[in-house]
Amino acid sequence: MIEIRSKTPNNIGTFATKGIEEGTLILRECPLIPDFQEKMIHFHTNPSPTGDTAIDEEIQSLQRIVRMTAQRHQGAMLRMKRTGNEKINELFSPQARGALDKLYAYAYQHEFNLQQESIKKKWLSLHDAFQDVPLGMESPVGIFGLKSPKGMQLNDTIGTSYGKIGTGKNEGRFSVRTVMTNEEGAMVTEDLWIKMENLKTVYGTCRSNVFPSGLFEKSSRINHSCCPNATMLSVERLNQDLDNQLPPNMRLAPGKPNEYAIIPVREIQAGEEVTLSYLGPHVESRSTEARRETLREKYRFTCECEACKRNELC
Repeated sequence: MIEIRSKTPNNIGTFATKGIEEGTLILRECPLIPDFQEKMIHFHTNPSPTGDTAIDEEIQSLQRIVRMTAQRHQGAMLRMKRTGNEKINELFSPQARGALDKLYAYAYQHEFNLQQESIKKKWLSLHDAFQDVPLGMESPVGIFGLKSPKGMQLNDTIGTSYGKIGTGKNEGRFSVRTVMTNEEGAMVTEDLWIKMENLKTVYGTCRSNVFPSGLFEKSSRINHSCCPNATMLSVERLNQDLDNQLPPNMRLAPGKPNEYAIIPVREIQAGEEVTLSYLGPHVESRSTEARRETLREKYRFTCECEACKRNELC
């Protein structure tokens, strides 16, 4: 019914392989990490979320900055939420915005460290619109897009960045410890200099792909449109909305209370890209420039959907 394939060298999309009628189940899956948003909220409010005294002291300082800013602008933030205005930078000073970003970076990294290796690989296989490799500290990085025979063996593996940028012939490259399996099946480590354009970060992949419902292996690869042809709903809500008239294969499976479904809101033609909206409620009342500004700030891309190209409301 669908296939995930490249649109451009740096952009993957999800496309219909045949016509899909409105209301047909396209895809159902659980987030990579259960209760992801609840864990983020706990991290942001817990004074000792990591158990590392030095790191937790810095986190407490960041929490204070964010909390004071939120309290100062509580009324304005509620009005923004009601109207769908997401221009948080209009309220948060550069210091407060930086504190919030760093707090999320700590939270994402902490959650990443708790995951099994298979989840870590799926996480770092997603698109990274930011690629801001941390300087002066060790951090896991996903390796991709290398073209040499040796490099191609490293693609889709996880390395460790030392947070150091090279000089001379290695200018613009990061020092990364890589792990490969040799012909005898033994693990071999090697320190290499890799361009930033070939590295993904935990923070960047999560911020680029996370939905309110979490981070998904497949659904997170569905691109944005201001006038999307599909929507994401919890399977439980879908069952309720359709008054339990769904066939058994579309019902919520036992033991999967956090399962989500992608459903077309109109007919999708064969070969057409499946799209979701990243903008939340009230998008229909927002101008093209307002939509584009939010998407540039949050996801670092300029929307070129049909509504934006025609400068239309949705």
